[in-house]
Amino acid sequence: MKELTLSIVVPAYNEEKIIKDNLRKIISYLRMKKYGWEIVVADDGSTDKTASLVKSEIDKDKRVRLVRLKKNKGKGGALKEGILTARGKYIIFMDADLSVDLENIDIFLKELKKDTSVVIASRRVKGAKIEVHQPWHRETMGRVFTLLTRILMKVNISDFTCGFKGFTKESAKKIFSASLINRWAYDAEILFLADKFGYKIKQMPIIWKNRNETRVRLKRVIFETFRDLFKIRLNDFNKAYDKG
Repeated sequence: MKELTLSIVVPAYNEEKIIKDNLRKIISYLRMKKYGWEIVVADDGSTDKTASLVKSEIDKDKRVRLVRLKKNKGKGGALKEGILTARGKYIIFMDADLSVDLENIDIFLKELKKDTSVVIASRRVKGAKIEVHQPWHRETMGRVFTLLTRILMKVNISDFTCGFKGFTKESAKKIFSASLINRWAYDAEILFLADKFGYKIKQMPIIWKNRNETRVRLKRVIFETFRDLFKIRLNDFNKAYDKG
């Protein structure tokens, strides 16, 4: 039996329109590889057919697994559940919409096999390209979030929120075991913890395409994100991240 080299973790919430086709794309890509792999879909309490569609793919390939949250917790909460059950030597999480090309899996895997514990996709470093942009107000909000996060977290990262990040098993388990933020600022917390725990973070330029459909309520996101950024600093001040 092959060593389980790679775990792909895909958080999903009410993704019945895309989950089947995109899961098959990931499976087809990985089947061409010589290394052992698994896919963990972390269903964040979906109320549509997301879970049943994933189960139909599990019937065809047992290397696909489903972790299902009973209630919606938020993307950060779903990722935590998925990553803590992942068994691969290296772990990469990606958005269900595949806005980052699958070819980056092996690019990230190569970097993780070197001396880098955390590798993150960036839309804002040299060599990156955005083929389909977000609406201007969302891009502006993303840049404001990044600036504020860099100031508050004191982590020099150009793009906190791109949904494609890779970890060694050791760094993933330590970071996500300590994480406390379930919703919008989970990316900031993950990278804050990576820096706090002394892990080397490498930013990789990617080609990115925006997904047109969005269910995000902008005003709510802005409020919750800023609130949670300050909560991260408070958690650190209270040594909540040191208990593990």
